[in-house]
Amino acid sequence: MVDPMRAPSPGARLPLCRGSVEYCLGTEADHEAVYQTLVHVFHGPDRESFLGALSDPAYQPDQRLLAKVDGKVVSHVHLTERSIRYGSVTIPINGVMWVGTLPEFRGMGFAQNLMRLASQRARDREFVLQALTTGMPQFYRPLGWGICGRQCFAQVLSRNLPQVSDGVFEGRGAFWHVRPWRQVELGDLMSLYESQYARTTGTVDRSEEYWRWIIGRRYAHVIWVACQGEAVRGYAFIKDHKVLELAFDPTYPQALRVLLGRVRAEALERAYPEVTVFAPRNHPVMDVIRTSSGRIIDQEAYDGTVSMYHIPDLGRFLKAILPELARRALESGTALPVELGISVEDERWLIHVDRKESRVEPEKLSRRHLTLSPSGLVRLLLGHTGIDAAAEEEGFVASTSTAIDAARILFPPQSIWRSPLDSATA
Repeated sequence: MVDPMRAPSPGARLPLCRGSVEYCLGTEADHEAVYQTLVHVFHGPDRESFLGALSDPAYQPDQRLLAKVDGKVVSHVHLTERSIRYGSVTIPINGVMWVGTLPEFRGMGFAQNLMRLASQRARDREFVLQALTTGMPQFYRPLGWGICGRQCFAQVLSRNLPQVSDGVFEGRGAFWHVRPWRQVELGDLMSLYESQYARTTGTVDRSEEYWRWIIGRRYAHVIWVACQGEAVRGYAFIKDHKVLELAFDPTYPQALRVLLGRVRAEALERAYPEVTVFAPRNHPVMDVIRTSSGRIIDQEAYDGTVSMYHIPDLGRFLKAILPELARRALESGTALPVELGISVEDERWLIHVDRKESRVEPEKLSRRHLTLSPSGLVRLLLGHTGIDAAAEEEGFVASTSTAIDAARILFPPQSIWRSPLDSATA
């Protein structure tokens, strides 16, 4: 009999049978069995949430990878399909969710094999990045995953938020007021989201269809909009005492204050002594929280979980981000061209950035090159660490000091952030 625990060979295709074990893509016929498996493994989701996930505009049953023993679903991985921002470019990404195995089948390698097959599927479908949130980073590190992104949010006493009432008059503008949003204002929400988060690495590029879907999932109990006259200048998704997402037109900073004023009034009315605000650390709301004697939580792990990323196809990833790397090099004012070689395991890639032509070449290394582990690589390339911190990680080697200088230009530290509205749906 073929050993069911043996890892799939590189390039393995589904379905893949190993004796009584079958690795396969999900179908509509598997939905009920998948739901029962998730309930046994995670004690959730509830049926309404599970069915809601099936209405994701990008959902297809074959985004679920399954391990079956004698026809029974014993292990499961769900891959969502999104696009996220990386500086000035947008790249395709798989969110990895609900990775789990029935208790009686654990320790047999099923989940690891599904994760390897998930990487192969990402390569086949030209997804250049994968992301997940987990409390077990040690499970994913041997598979090439690295901790990236920080748990970033703020907490402040409700009474310390700005006290602003409806009818605030600003110069020659119309009166400000805050009210629940209207369906016809979806375009305003979309525009505000773009202006606030377009350059924040990790934020999801949301289509109108996706917007309607996440709003329909009711993650927020109310969506407030700040209006000057009839013009929508800002919005806030609120769930109990939490601000899940907040955006405003930067040319109207008063919109931020009136939104926080409404958050304050509602929190006090509902007897919430403290408010939590989720936002990247460079969001203007963080400055307001600081001046309101609040505290900023900005750390890799919080409440036992971390965010992790994986690059399943390094060459395709580098080509996808090349326009952003060229922009960084041009804006740095350094002499061009900028060259940097990347070596990880058995792969070698050369990044060449010039004013007229930029390119990524396989099986080449310049005199300036870096050698990194897979997890160190993803942390550097996404901007989680920056080159100086990366140099302290195991397996890091820089061929010259000029390689370090090139990496500082191409891969500076940056905020990596996903809204809670998107984290809930990977």
